[in-house]
Amino acid sequence: MDDILTIRDVAARLKLGERTITAMLGCGELPGFKLRGRWRLRKVDFECWLEAVANGGESEAVTATILSGGTDPTPGEPALSVAAPPVPQDKAEAPMKIEPLTQRVTQAELHRRFIAALGEKVHSHNDFDQKPFEAKLASPLPPRIRLYIFNATRPPGGRPLGEHKVQLIVPGQKRGDRANFDQSGGRIVLLAGYAAEEDVFILWDAGLYQDFAWSRNVQVKAETIIEASAGRIAEQERRLRPADGTAVTERLLASRPERLVEALARRIAITRERMMQD
Repeated sequence: MDDILTIRDVAARLKLGERTITAMLGCGELPGFKLRGRWRLRKVDFECWLEAVANGGESEAVTATILSGGTDPTPGEPALSVAAPPVPQDKAEAPMKIEPLTQRVTQAELHRRFIAALGEKVHSHNDFDQKPFEAKLASPLPPRIRLYIFNATRPPGGRPLGEHKVQLIVPGQKRGDRANFDQSGGRIVLLAGYAAEEDVFILWDAGLYQDFAWSRNVQVKAETIIEASAGRIAEQERRLRPADGTAVTERLLASRPERLVEALARRIAITRERMMQD
């Protein structure tokens, strides 16, 4: 069928290896789906994706938009509209509804929601469009923070069911580069994610992520998001092996906006406890 593309078809079009295409599909950089364990792409989705990315769109954001059937949430990038296949006349009264797998908000909106959740604890902050985002906070929170916050999404395929992830890319970092968070100026660095569909913030231990590759994946389990969405401050342990090769256990937290102040204070305390043990 000419409507469906294989990994080989896409690899030939993009002049990339088939393993690269498989990896891109697995991490949500291409709009594909699995059929009996094999990746396939709708030709209309691929053509739409190619045009948007060629015009400067971010591959993951474009993919998420296509798969959700929505419009591109990134200002300044072309809007996308994916036509649905025609519905037979005898079934038109009961069309199948496909729920989106993920939802993203703009970078400025991520900052705005984070600050709104902290409420009166915020003394001042810089422009919402600036990344990383900096703010001055009131006690018991750290007085000066530098925030790296990303959309936490559930891309189709390649991950355990329901698991969310963020992808670490800092300003100025390009594909193939390694990078670090900016620790200068005495500010406390925060690594956060936001699951828009569940309205949940995730707080990782930023100090454990050093010399990371472009678009490094950082995950959180589905049950952690579910627990947080029920109104609790959820905690999860992850076993990491940082760049120095020494394995360490990370404790991440997740909460809804109304408990973010409490979760953030606990995040700082846990990080300080780890640093004292080191």
